[in-house]
Amino acid sequence: MDMRDDLIFHVTTEEYFQDHKVNNRYQPESLDSKGFIHCSKGTQIEATANRIFPDRDEILLLIIDISTLSSDVKYDMDEQTGEKYPHIYGPLNIDAIMDKLTIYAEDNGDFNIAFSSRT
Repeated sequence: MDMRDDLIFHVTTEEYFQDHKVNNRYQPESLDSKGFIHCSKGTQIEATANRIFPDRDEILLLIIDISTLSSDVKYDMDEQTGEKYPHIYGPLNIDAIMDKLTIYAEDNGDFNIAFSSRT
């Protein structure tokens, strides 16, 4: 286990986050189209960021504390990768966001994101 199980991560952009924040809740379009908000475990962030935002210079990483979420989290299998990803089934209450980090792309355009926790 390389990370605390009570933390999950959502990759977005500052503009998108601000545009989809309503009444202290973050409600991205995937909530309407798929019924959930896509998230990642710590080990999945880098691949997710590079897959979804290959042409961005910077992204916003939301660090979410599952224990303070007002919506349920389920781990669903991704057909393409075969990995299980955490999904939030409902709006994300802003007070469950422990931190927001702006991550800048490397000179080659890739995001280099590594997390580890020493317990």
